[in-house]
Amino acid sequence: MAMRSGFFDSTEVVETVGGFPRGNKAETADFFAAYFASFVGNGVHINPPDSFKVSPVSGLTVRIAPGRCFINGYFGWDSEPEEHTFEPDVVAHSYWLVLRLDLDGGSIKKVWLTDPAPGELPVREGDIYDLVVARVDVGAGVSAITEMMITDYRDNAELCGRVKSLVDGIGQNVAYADVAGTLAEGAMAQLVQRAGSIMTGPLTLHGDPASPLHAATKQYVDSRAPRLVELCRYTSSGTFRPSEYPSVGNRYLIMLLGAGGGGYQDSNGKWYSPGGSAGGLLFVDFYYPPNSPITSFPVIVGAGASGSDGGSTSFWGFSVPGGNKAWGTNKPGAGVSVAGFTSESGQLNSGGNSLYGAGATNTTSAGYGGGGNYDKPGGNGLCIIYGYVA
Repeated sequence: MAMRSGFFDSTEVVETVGGFPRGNKAETADFFAAYFASFVGNGVHINPPDSFKVSPVSGLTVRIAPGRCFINGYFGWDSEPEEHTFEPDVVAHSYWLVLRLDLDGGSIKKVWLTDPAPGELPVREGDIYDLVVARVDVGAGVSAITEMMITDYRDNAELCGRVKSLVDGIGQNVAYADVAGTLAEGAMAQLVQRAGSIMTGPLTLHGDPASPLHAATKQYVDSRAPRLVELCRYTSSGTFRPSEYPSVGNRYLIMLLGAGGGGYQDSNGKWYSPGGSAGGLLFVDFYYPPNSPITSFPVIVGAGASGSDGGSTSFWGFSVPGGNKAWGTNKPGAGVSVAGFTSESGQLNSGGNSLYGAGATNTTSAGYGGGGNYDKPGGNGLCIIYGYVA
C-alpha cells in the first residue's frame, strides 16, 4: 500500500457522493481514527468518574451510567443512563458488559454477553475490539442484585482501562525520555522516594499522627513518654500496695535511706564532740508482675538515735543500715557503704549530711538520714517510691 498522509486541501473534485463533493486529497474514517489513536489511548474517560459504571437498581435490574470511551481512535458517547433487566433463572449465570467497536457495522455499542468461556473475552480481532466494563454474577434463584454481585473492570488496564492523558497512545517511555534529564537534575532530586531516600535536613510533619501507621512528631512522642514522678513517701513504717499507686509497665524506683547515727556523748567535751554518720542510701529498680499473688509490701523506716547507730530502713527484702555513731572524742562516725555508695561521715560538732537531710549541729536538728550531734539524735530514715506516668 502506498503511503498515506493528510489532511490537505483538495485541488479538484473527483466525484460527488450523496450530493457531497469528494476532493482528490480526501481521506477515509480509518485514516482519521489512526491519527487520533496515535496519541490518545483506549479506555473509559475518567470524567465523569462513573462513566459506564454498572450499579444495582431493584430486583434483577441494573443501571449503566452515561459515559464516554475511546477505542482505537474512535469515540463513543452515551449521554443518558440505560437500564438492563436480567431474566430470573434456576441456574446461575455470569453476565459481562462490553463496549464493542465494530468496524464493519461502523459503531461502538454496549453489548451484554452471557457465560462466555474462560479467555473468550475480550474479543479483539478482525473488525471487533472490546473493552470489558463489568461482570454481574447472578446466582440460581436470586431475585435481587446487590453491589457484591458486580465486578467493576473499568480500572483494569488489560481488560478496559481509563483514558488518563494524551500520552497514553504514544507510551509512557517516550514521555519519560523527554523529561528524565530535567527531573533527574532538578525536581526529581528534591523528591522523597518511597524507598531508600536519605534526608539531608529536618523533615517537618503537618501534625500529630491520627492512625497507628502514621509518622509521629517529636512533640507527640515527648508528650507521651512516661515520666518518673514521686508516688508516695514513708517517714514512718507502713505498707505499700501497688494497686493504689499504678505505674506504667509496673516498674517502680524505690529509694531507701537509713536513719542517721548519734553523736558522741561526752559532757566534758560537749562543744567539741564529733557527730554520727549519715544513714545508708539505696535505689532499687523494682518490677511488680501484674498477676503476682503478693499484693502488699511492708516498709520499715529506721529511727534516728542518740549515742547509738541509726535504725535500718527496708522495703520487703531490700534493706539499708542506719549511720554509725561517733565512738569517742574526736572520733566521728564512719560512713556506711551500700552497693558502692558510702554515706558522709560525721564531722566535729555536726553529723554527716545525707542527700535528703543535713546532719545535726550544736543549734539545729538532723534532717532525714542526717547524723546526730552531742545532744541531737540522728534524723529518721525515709522511703520514697517513684513510678512512671504517661
